[in-house]
Amino acid sequence: MAMYLILNRKECANMKKKSAHMSRRDFLHVSALGVGALALAGCGKLSQSQKATAQPTKQSATVVVKQKNQTYVWLCAVTSVAFWLDGRKGMDASGKALGVKTEFLGPQEYDASKQLKILDDLISRKPAGIMIFPADVASLNDTMKRALKEGIPIVTVNSDVNDPTARYGFVGPNNRGVGRTGGTIAVKLLKGKGNVAIMTVPGIEVHESRKNGYLDVFKQHNGIKVVEIVNDKSDPAYGVTVATQLIQAHPDLNMIVGTDATAGAAIARALKETGMAGKIKVVAMDRDQDMLPYVQDGTISATLAQNSVMEEWLATHYLYWLANNTIPEFGNGDWRAANAPQVPPYTDVGVSVVTKENVKHYIHKT
Repeated sequence: MAMYLILNRKECANMKKKSAHMSRRDFLHVSALGVGALALAGCGKLSQSQKATAQPTKQSATVVVKQKNQTYVWLCAVTSVAFWLDGRKGMDASGKALGVKTEFLGPQEYDASKQLKILDDLISRKPAGIMIFPADVASLNDTMKRALKEGIPIVTVNSDVNDPTARYGFVGPNNRGVGRTGGTIAVKLLKGKGNVAIMTVPGIEVHESRKNGYLDVFKQHNGIKVVEIVNDKSDPAYGVTVATQLIQAHPDLNMIVGTDATAGAAIARALKETGMAGKIKVVAMDRDQDMLPYVQDGTISATLAQNSVMEEWLATHYLYWLANNTIPEFGNGDWRAANAPQVPPYTDVGVSVVTKENVKHYIHKT
């Protein structure tokens, strides 16, 4: 990243005094633009060439980022669900801040073979970087490694692959931890006793991990019984059918848990249609806009919202740092030569618990 930072002597002195007390917010604001040492390194004596180019400024710091003709691509496992809108907002905002192009691709429905074909074609285009939400944990590994060998940085988002050498980093929630968070909320809502059904998508790592996180917690409470685990196929219409079948098959059902973005609204609709809203509790996943009104009216007790905007914002920055050798760890050298990619191998962005009390902050303004 080409940039210029000009500070006058008084401002440098003030920065040195304040540097020990710099807030995390201030640090992230500066480091997100790739300014490695927060400009403190620039507060020493100026060289002759620096004196010749330095100009007085009324601002405390001026950062100029040169625009780059680069494209960063998000290859998703499925593009037909509304869940990705928040993540795309983060990616597009990040691209705008960095002066680069962003693109969103993937099969319309979950299809690992189609995703692999898209990735194979994408490599020939040589984008500046690729973030991937994998359709499964293994099928993309070899092709991802080929992309790395051809100099295309890759990070995974939201869900990871089973071979960490196939990517430089992962950005997303600890999905088993997400399930445990949901399980703890469920136990509290049920006061330690009740019959629970789980709606999930078998075979998809992210959902398997969340389901297992719930089961980890439920196993610690003898009063909680999991009566059925069903596949909702991450399909809103099919989810309503599955939830209705659960309600009818288990008249003593106390709660339905959903591990994917479409399940919450599907469960809520089924409860409304069967007259069971308010009688069966719901813990959902994510923050799809068609689901949030059901949180607002109390049909859904809580949903676990992924920090999707931050997730894709960070992932795009990581790819940019890698593509442009932005972090100056090796002086004039390159992280590739040192075999030390300058991004965290695992970044946990966590989840936020959304309830009737705070849901208004998550509803998009039209």
